[in-house]
Amino acid sequence: MRTKNELYREALRQVASRRQRAVTQAQERRARALAALPRLGELEAQVQSLGLRTMELAAKGAPQAERQAVAEQRRKTQEEIRQLLAQNGYGPQSLEPRYICPDCQDTGMVNGRLCPCVGKLARQLRWEEISEETPLRLCSFESMDLSLYPDAIDPATGENIRALMRDHLNYLQTYAREFDMQNENLLIYGTAGLGKTHAALAIAKTVLEKGFNVVYICAQNLFSQLERERFADSCPLLEAVLEADLLILDDLGTEYINPYMASCFYNILNTRILENRPTIYTTNIVDGKVFESRYTEKIASRLNGSCESVLFLGKDIRGLKSRM
Repeated sequence: MRTKNELYREALRQVASRRQRAVTQAQERRARALAALPRLGELEAQVQSLGLRTMELAAKGAPQAERQAVAEQRRKTQEEIRQLLAQNGYGPQSLEPRYICPDCQDTGMVNGRLCPCVGKLARQLRWEEISEETPLRLCSFESMDLSLYPDAIDPATGENIRALMRDHLNYLQTYAREFDMQNENLLIYGTAGLGKTHAALAIAKTVLEKGFNVVYICAQNLFSQLERERFADSCPLLEAVLEADLLILDDLGTEYINPYMASCFYNILNTRILENRPTIYTTNIVDGKVFESRYTEKIASRLNGSCESVLFLGKDIRGLKSRM
């Protein structure tokens, strides 16, 4: 998982590569045109010579009429070039580089600022990162089938399961659609197979499309990587997790936990709270005492005190789908 700066550096590298490719292809087209149309080279040489003559006359303070005559000759020569190209099937811009971004011409910069195309490409790179590990493209709120949740009362909560899940999914969809840096943290919990990861990925997809930097990672993968980089001089993954506009830490409870891991978890949790960066946690742990015994009372208290809890109820949807 790359940091935001790494994503932007890669995006700028790809934009520069696009520009070089466009220039090279234009040079190849021009070379073919010059080989097929010898007159084209002669006319272009005339245009260049007349341009230099115009500058010389201006520097010498030559009469306006003389300068205008040279400029008119140059214009007529350019028109002859256009006609020659058109007669041989070339469009007005066919020998010019074909840049993907017309605003920055694939330089990555407009008026001294990063072009929006760079940010768009960086978000696409993040999308690809998440898609490599998850079925991101397949996950949406529209594909979550409420009919798979029982139209029955949950004995523990006294809630109608399907009605509750309808409310939850509407809430999560609004959360994603209206996301900004003021969004609350979420703890999505419930037993296995109820669609928590699907809903989290649907949020990630929507928020990415809004232009935010989203990091989605499974707790097991995160903490395993942090353990491997424990004594490294730097940890790009931790930096990416801490700086994300939205962090989705999926499947808490699947990772190996020890005092060092607990310390890493608290650092992530606390830093993001202090910096007002929204975080979504999902877990299959539904018993608060079990969660506390696993992560310590301090972590449990900090997490619960900073998150809006969303309880998923029902039967194992993955099991139901496999039998359909």
